Amino acid sequence: MDNLVDARSQPRRQGLASQPAPKEVLPHQTLLAWLDQRRDTWPKTPNRHVPINAKTALGTGPVSPEYLKRHLLHQGVYLERVHSDRVLNEALTVGADPRHLALVFNLSHTTASSYAAIAQNLLDDTAAVEELPSNQWRTRRRTS
Repeated sequence: MDNLVDARSQPRRQGLASQPAPKEVLPHQTLLAWLDQRRDTWPKTPNRHVPINAKTALGTGPVSPEYLKRHLLHQGVYLERVHSDRVLNEALTVGADPRHLALVFNLSHTTASSYAAIAQNLLDDTAAVEELPSNQWRTRRRTS
C-alpha cells in the first residue's frame, strides 16, 4: 500500500485460498486514524504516499528508508519483515505464482520461487485440514 488511493479503496485481500479470513480490524482502524491525522496536519499536501513527514509533505516523494527504519524499529517493526509479509500474502492470494511475484515485487527467480513454494505448502496444508472430517482431525490431535 504505497499511496492514498490504495489505502482507502483497495480491497483487503486476506485468507488462504477461498477460505475467508477474519478482517484485521485494528490495523485497518489504525491506518484510517493515521490518514485522518495526516489530512489534519497536511491538508494541502500533493504527496500521495501514506507515510509522510514534514519534509516529504511539501513534495511528492516517499519518506526515506532511514526514516521508516528509525520510526518502525522504535515500535519493534522491521522493514524486511513487512516486505516479506506483503510478498507472502500476495503469493497466497494469487495462488503461489512465482512469475507474478517476480514481476510485482522485482524479485529474482530464485527468491520468487522460494516464496511461491512456502505459499504452496501453506495452501496445501490448509486444503488437507479442510478435507479431514472434523472428528478425524480431533482424533489425530489427541493422539499426537
